[in-house]
Amino acid sequence: MKRFIFTALCALLFAACVQNVHSQNIIGDRTSIPQGNVITIDDFEKGNYWIWAGFDWEQWGPSKLSTSARISNQWASQGKQSLECKVIASTQNSDTDGMFFMDYNWDFSGAKYVIVDIYNPENKSFELGIAFQATENWSWKETSNVVIKPGKHTVVLSLEEFQDVLYLVKRINICYREKDRINGRFYIDNMRLVK
Repeated sequence: MKRFIFTALCALLFAACVQNVHSQNIIGDRTSIPQGNVITIDDFEKGNYWIWAGFDWEQWGPSKLSTSARISNQWASQGKQSLECKVIASTQNSDTDGMFFMDYNWDFSGAKYVIVDIYNPENKSFELGIAFQATENWSWKETSNVVIKPGKHTVVLSLEEFQDVLYLVKRINICYREKDRINGRFYIDNMRLVK
C-alpha cells in the first residue's frame, strides 16, 4: 500500500512539473493549448514547400530580411525535421520584416487557432505573426504579433477575425519582424490548426 501511494504521489508530482514547464513556454493569445480537432498544416517531414521573400519582393517595398527557408534536422519539436528560417540584420535600405511563405488552396473553415512550435537559438528576440492570404482577392489577414525570446516556445494565435475568409486560404506567411538586429536563424515545426 505504501509503495502504491508513493508511486501515485511521484506520478502526480511529475505530471505537475511537466505541465508547469510546458505551460511556461506557451505564448501568444492563449497560455494553454486549446482543445479541439487538430489538423496538421505542415510537420516538415515530407519535404520543403516553403519559400523565403528577399530582394525579389521589392515590388512591395524594400527588400526583406529573410534569406533562406530550408529543412533542417538541427531541431524538431516532433519527428526529425523542422524548417530553418534564416534572416539578416536590417540596413538603411531594407525593410525590418522577413517573410517565409507556402502557397496552396486550403479550406480551413471552422479553425479557431493556429499553433506553431518555434525555437530561437539566438541570444536576441524577434516578433512573429502569421498571415493568411485568402479568397480569390488574396485578402491579407494577420494574427497578432508575439515576441519570440531565446529558447523553445509553442505559439498559439487566434483566428477569430479570420472566420469570413477561411474557406479559401491561398498562402500562409510566417511574418518575422526585427526587434533586435540579428544575423541568424530560427526554427519552426508542427504548424497546426485547432477547430
